[in-house]
Amino acid sequence: MLIDQRATRPHIFLSAFDMHCVVHQNPGMWRYPGDQTHNYKDIEYWIELARVLEQGGFDALFIADVLGFYDVYGGNRDAALRTAAQAPVGDPLMTIAAMSAATTHLSFGATVSLTYELPYKFAKTMTTLDHLTKGRVAWNIVTSYQQSAAVNLGLDTQIAHDERYNMADEFMEVCYKLWEGSWEDDAVRRDVETGLYTDPSKVHDIRHAGKYYKVPGAHLCEPSPQRTPFLFQAGASARGRKFAARHAEAVFLIGTNPKDTRTVVDQYRMLAAEQGRDPRSLKIIIMLTPIVAETDAAAQEKLALIKSRAQVDAALALWGGWTGIDLSGADPDKPLDQFQGDGIRAFSDMLTRVDSELVWTPRRLAEWLCVGGMSASCVGSPRTIVDHLEEWLDVADVDGFNIARVTNYGTFEDFRDLITPELRRRGLIPEDRPARPQTARERVYGQSRLRDDHPGAAFKVGAAQASARRSAGPVTLRTSPRNVGLLVTLKAKPETKEQLETWLHDMQQFAEDEAGTITWYAFQIDDLTYGIYDTFLSHEGREDHIHGQIVKSLRTLQHEMLESPPDIRPLDLLSVKSFAPGH
Repeated sequence: MLIDQRATRPHIFLSAFDMHCVVHQNPGMWRYPGDQTHNYKDIEYWIELARVLEQGGFDALFIADVLGFYDVYGGNRDAALRTAAQAPVGDPLMTIAAMSAATTHLSFGATVSLTYELPYKFAKTMTTLDHLTKGRVAWNIVTSYQQSAAVNLGLDTQIAHDERYNMADEFMEVCYKLWEGSWEDDAVRRDVETGLYTDPSKVHDIRHAGKYYKVPGAHLCEPSPQRTPFLFQAGASARGRKFAARHAEAVFLIGTNPKDTRTVVDQYRMLAAEQGRDPRSLKIIIMLTPIVAETDAAAQEKLALIKSRAQVDAALALWGGWTGIDLSGADPDKPLDQFQGDGIRAFSDMLTRVDSELVWTPRRLAEWLCVGGMSASCVGSPRTIVDHLEEWLDVADVDGFNIARVTNYGTFEDFRDLITPELRRRGLIPEDRPARPQTARERVYGQSRLRDDHPGAAFKVGAAQASARRSAGPVTLRTSPRNVGLLVTLKAKPETKEQLETWLHDMQQFAEDEAGTITWYAFQIDDLTYGIYDTFLSHEGREDHIHGQIVKSLRTLQHEMLESPPDIRPLDLLSVKSFAPGH
């Protein structure tokens, strides 16, 4: 009997992608009829956007940010200023409180670069927002990449890439200590009779003294609904992906097609497992720009009008900032291979995968960039668009979408009116909101606090005892490429929980004896549910494992130990993609 995957698929995570500026990922679209982005300076603009998104079933508004001009193109900022390419730009945090007051369910993710923040002050800012939004705030963790930002924020040059991430790891540790461990849950007493508001014995100094930060004291704020804001990240480099796999609860990706993106998705899940986390707990959100109309033909007409408003200089200014490649002075109608260098060749290869029949020129690149930057896009009727979204879910194994705008409010009003009903019809988003508003983390995990397998949970008051409950940790048996994997979920009976934990620990030795098994990761998902994430050098290694001692032992004991049969899911395409565009 065939199982309808749509009936069993969890609801997708739906985020809107915007920025406190006129041109975000949509060069030239401020000239599109009816566009309202010039009103980005007005609080009413943001309140109305939040209301449109909540009506459209969105889970979150994700607000990007930059701290410098895009000045690679032509060696200056002139093109960016002429065309409003992410300049001028406002601060992403300022409008969140007002938007939260005008909505009930929408969460708000703000991009803040920790490179130019101090964790003690920043922790206070985010806790305040978590209180004001009733737990509907998230943080997109970035380390900044622009030289123009570094020189205006007190540095002679940008901090080296990997060094920024080393700083970021310690920054996160300080924040976790402040958010999770400084105040006990019942520190605030508010006892009118005794006159005691906060019990001083339940507020603790964190005594942090590290390489980059020294914070001896206690957090200034009482615990907020989530304590730690929900954590997003979008690291594209090897070091950035490792950081994201450790700290992020959701990762934003940019990809042009599902098949190529699947390799990156699988790598992120593998890296999360290496950190001792449930690889499925790391949610993968792909950026996508839809052009929708009642019919496919009408959507194509809309796309033609969009392309007619594209500004080449704006697109190439953004592209120069994202890639470091300056296309100024180029003939806009000659092929990109007029340029030499590894960087331009890599991007030419990527564009060939987008459309292998097209001769890519700077002008055609600009037209392509005007619809969502370097992200995926789709054009068509609601049914066509949602068919494409389901392809991303099935092929790339993503958990949701970060929807970028072409115009405001047009893109999101069209989404609300045309795409949302089709998503609901297919069961991809809920028909109704929950009766009780949820925090950002509750929407994803069903709980407001960090999961126990997240590294920040180690800093909770009393966390030492909780972490000791975890079963066998991640073990890298040998260093080799991982080509295929296996994800197994096991649910113990209440009375056999300890027996299953012991079995997982004992099976590690058998995994070490299997020549084709590269890694063995056992982890706890919830009180009775456990997971195993294995990686193998080849399909043959995985087959040997499936027919080996561990699986034989599981088959013998599963009726005795498990509440239900194990869920075994093969994973392929674990190879690392040689090129992954990102911003």
